[in-house]
Amino acid sequence: MSVRCFFAVELKTKPIINKITAFQNNLAETGGRIKLVAPEILHLTIKFLGDIDETILPDLQKEAEKILLDKFQIEYRGAGCLPSFQRINTIYIVVTKGKEKLVELAKMVEETCSKFNLRKETRPYKAHLTIGRVKYPGDKQLLIERIKEQQDELFGEVEVTSFQLKKSILTPAGPLYNDLFRINLK
Repeated sequence: MSVRCFFAVELKTKPIINKITAFQNNLAETGGRIKLVAPEILHLTIKFLGDIDETILPDLQKEAEKILLDKFQIEYRGAGCLPSFQRINTIYIVVTKGKEKLVELAKMVEETCSKFNLRKETRPYKAHLTIGRVKYPGDKQLLIERIKEQQDELFGEVEVTSFQLKKSILTPAGPLYNDLFRINLK
């Protein structure tokens, strides 16, 4: 049987989540159709695996436990969109401080996954916290203004102490995520 999953770093810090939620509420006021990420599932995706054979999970966990990385600080500061302001598909919070460590973690996770012939990532890792997916921008100029207003906003700083392999279940109400395993950093 297969399981849809991804490696992630969770965001569980209430003051940061509250600031992000306030920003999301401002985005919702632009009249567009924006699928906002629920506060309880905010995370940094390290590597999306897609559907994998669940029988490899114990071995994948054993290999992931060999990843040796010290705990580190990251800072969430500013907002942006992908692919561009001309065509906004994704709205995200920028990771400034600590992004090099996230790139290092992503590289280690990629190496671990390669031992299982899992899908190889072809693009360089870019640390960002997705907070919404734009289906229809509504008042596009207002949406752009709202994003640009947050370009220097400090949302907060947090220590990364672990990463997880999360199971993703897609439902009409939105995705549900459950931890398959958690790896603590040193």
